[in-house]
Amino acid sequence: MTGRLILVRHGQTTSNVVRKLDTLPPGAELTAMGRYQAHRVGVELAEFCGVAPGHKGRIQSVTTSVAIRAQQTSMILARALEHAATLPRRAMNVQVRAGIHEVAAGDYEMRGDDDAHREYVQAMFGWLRGDPEARTPRGENYTQLLGRYRPVLEELADTHPDGDAVVVSHGAAIRTVASHAAGLEPTFALENYLNNCRFVVLEPNGRNFGQWSVARWGDSF
Repeated sequence: MTGRLILVRHGQTTSNVVRKLDTLPPGAELTAMGRYQAHRVGVELAEFCGVAPGHKGRIQSVTTSVAIRAQQTSMILARALEHAATLPRRAMNVQVRAGIHEVAAGDYEMRGDDDAHREYVQAMFGWLRGDPEARTPRGENYTQLLGRYRPVLEELADTHPDGDAVVVSHGAAIRTVASHAAGLEPTFALENYLNNCRFVVLEPNGRNFGQWSVARWGDSF
């Protein structure tokens, strides 16, 4: 059985609704829609990972970023998994980990104007191309992102070589890290947006970071 890392974007937040670049923890909370999305993806993952009454299926861990929206998503998701497995509440332990939060927007933090979004997307294209100079003013570059995010994924891959590790994180971070993990073309990750509570599935298969496989990317494949 091949181990898989399932990177789930958090549910809709109040900042998402008003298009704010809300990247720094703790950040905004989920909306009612975001909570519904978190439950639905939990139900979806239960089927995807073979969860059945009395059995967790392939799922071996649930990990979340420190941001409030990710923690809320992970807890709701975990409750749905427990229900599918007929396990008691909190039987599915959720681990909060530093390092897997969103890519910092710097001076554009909490801005919702078109210019800020355009500059953030432009910086992201630089991250995907591996340009160490690409960043928003006082924001992060891709080497800083990978420096904090990659060790968490590699640890989970080593710890769970034969099962599924669910990681609740953030859109730009997931797309950038997954792209580098699998050596994808930069334009693919840029053009294939990851909606709230959609997920990317990485298969390390014992290979080094940069040589992993992508088994699923949101609703693209």
